[in-house]
Amino acid sequence: MKLIKYLVAILALTSVVQAKSQTMWASIPFIRGADLCAYKQAYSQTRYEYMQDMVGLASDLMQAGAKGKEALQMLQTFDAMYDKNLYLATQHKYLDVTLENSLKGYLDGYYRSYPVSDRKFQFRHMNDIRTIINNASNDRRTGYVPADSYSLVDYIAYGTYSFAPNCKGNIQVTLTMVDNNGNTSSYQAIGSPSVVMSQIASRIFEDFQGTKFPNTLFINGRSLQLVGTHNGTIGKATSMRQAESACKNRGARLPSADELEAIDAFGDWNGGVSIGRRVWAISGGMVYHPGLMNPSPVRSPRSINAKEYSYYCVK
Repeated sequence: MKLIKYLVAILALTSVVQAKSQTMWASIPFIRGADLCAYKQAYSQTRYEYMQDMVGLASDLMQAGAKGKEALQMLQTFDAMYDKNLYLATQHKYLDVTLENSLKGYLDGYYRSYPVSDRKFQFRHMNDIRTIINNASNDRRTGYVPADSYSLVDYIAYGTYSFAPNCKGNIQVTLTMVDNNGNTSSYQAIGSPSVVMSQIASRIFEDFQGTKFPNTLFINGRSLQLVGTHNGTIGKATSMRQAESACKNRGARLPSADELEAIDAFGDWNGGVSIGRRVWAISGGMVYHPGLMNPSPVRSPRSINAKEYSYYCVK
């Protein structure tokens, strides 16, 4: 099978039915929640356990040469220094701005790393450009919400953050998105303030940009609908009969080898499904093994002795 030449031809002759891009208000307010680190420190020990720790520290200092009064002063000084540094670190000035803009930066970074033909998720300002520039110049957030906001964007979002209970400088962030029907979806991550939003951006990218079933592609001038499986995902089967029966029950069939390769050419972020390293169930009672390309990846199930086959249905 001349796979490379075939894929080049397919790319020239294929297209995907493009869904409407989803937009979210570019201004995301973040609310500071409880300090989980301080909460843990306050309640992880009883008063007796805390006093035992302090006595132990004082004993260590006295063994090192400090006198009783000096040891007490040193403990008080160390405790005051810790409280001072904690106070400075938790003033949380502009941390909300950092979280908002790092989310946008990381999400845009994913779109640059994985180019797509149709971007499914974008941020959008609802205010005019002069208001945005004036607010930025005067150190103010753009927070005015027009009365017709839901006709301008599909989602608005708000977030909360708190200092994580591991007390290592991490924060715990929850981002809640609300659609124009009032439905919510939330994302949560824990990490340092500089990178924590990369986790949430990654999940948003996967949720909105990843292929959803059903999805229609145009291949060689005809439409092919990807209907997935009964639960709307890539299925797993322990036999060819199981995969074929699952597709038949949905009024569909397994893709051919040529269709599987054509769909793979679109990729997971452009409406297709990547072949990857999985062994696939295909039509005609055969399987597609990407690790056995010579002379052909199309094999009989008996010849590869696989315990599991991936599959999706088309029609």
